[in-house]
Amino acid sequence: MNSAYVYLQLYRLFDNVTPVPVDCGQLCSKACCKGDDSGMFLFPGEQKVFSLLSPDWIRIENTDFKYTYNGKNYNTPIALCSGSCDRYQRPLACRIFPLTPYINKDGVLEIITDPRGKGICPMAKAFYIADFNPAFVRNVKKAFTLLAKNKQFYAFLQEFSRYLDEFERFYI
Repeated sequence: MNSAYVYLQLYRLFDNVTPVPVDCGQLCSKACCKGDDSGMFLFPGEQKVFSLLSPDWIRIENTDFKYTYNGKNYNTPIALCSGSCDRYQRPLACRIFPLTPYINKDGVLEIITDPRGKGICPMAKAFYIADFNPAFVRNVKKAFTLLAKNKQFYAFLQEFSRYLDEFERFYI
């Protein structure tokens, strides 16, 4: 599978579809785009996109977050931005924020509000999934339903979901 091609196609799902029909950055002074060494995880294989594009406003670093697939451990890279970007070159996690994929305890893919965003995003704090643009939610679900068919990606999502569980306990 050419993961860069897959991600570039999935990015297009979010070219004209946003979480809400207004500039949500006006609600929080663009808290998720400050560029203060905050970043977003890159999903498995997504780093290849940034190897091709080489944008100067982003740097990729490894994190301590790992997942295991077929007995091998994989590091999860993070994309750290400078605070301004080319909207059409953003990582998938930026495009879907404040939503995120989640594998529940029954192994089923869900789309949830990212608990890590609840401290900075008014929508993550106050909105239910039904409050977001339905086309946006549909596209997030479509993208991750496709990606989760890949066994390595699904293994990542399982570990990522347990990681998110650790944050959820702070926002109950």
